[in-house]
Amino acid sequence: MIIVYDSLTGQSKRFASHLGFQSISIKDYKESNDMVFLLTRSINFGDIPKTTVEFLDKYSNKVIGVAVSGNRNWGENYGKAGEKIEANYHLPLVLKYEGSGFLEDRQYVKDWIYNYLTQKEM
Repeated sequence: MIIVYDSLTGQSKRFASHLGFQSISIKDYKESNDMVFLLTRSINFGDIPKTTVEFLDKYSNKVIGVAVSGNRNWGENYGKAGEKIEANYHLPLVLKYEGSGFLEDRQYVKDWIYNYLTQKEM
């Protein structure tokens, strides 16, 4: 399992560093056999960043879930990229989180990943 993050300001990188898995920037990702959990963001009022689109176009088959950072000040566009990823790539949107996430956000994602991996082994 590897956490791939698309981070402009370091928020998703910080989130990734607390999950207890190897993590890498989306720009540095090299194809592997590992499953991927993706951390990304919304841009331009809810769009998916180009780097994330390019990554998903190549590797969506490796992605088990997605969490999206955002700011609630954007109202209905808060974390909207996650909804678009879920619809366009049929990947579960596990969480929308603000900034670099709170402790409970990181724990929620960590638990979700562990549950996924446990079910996969059964």
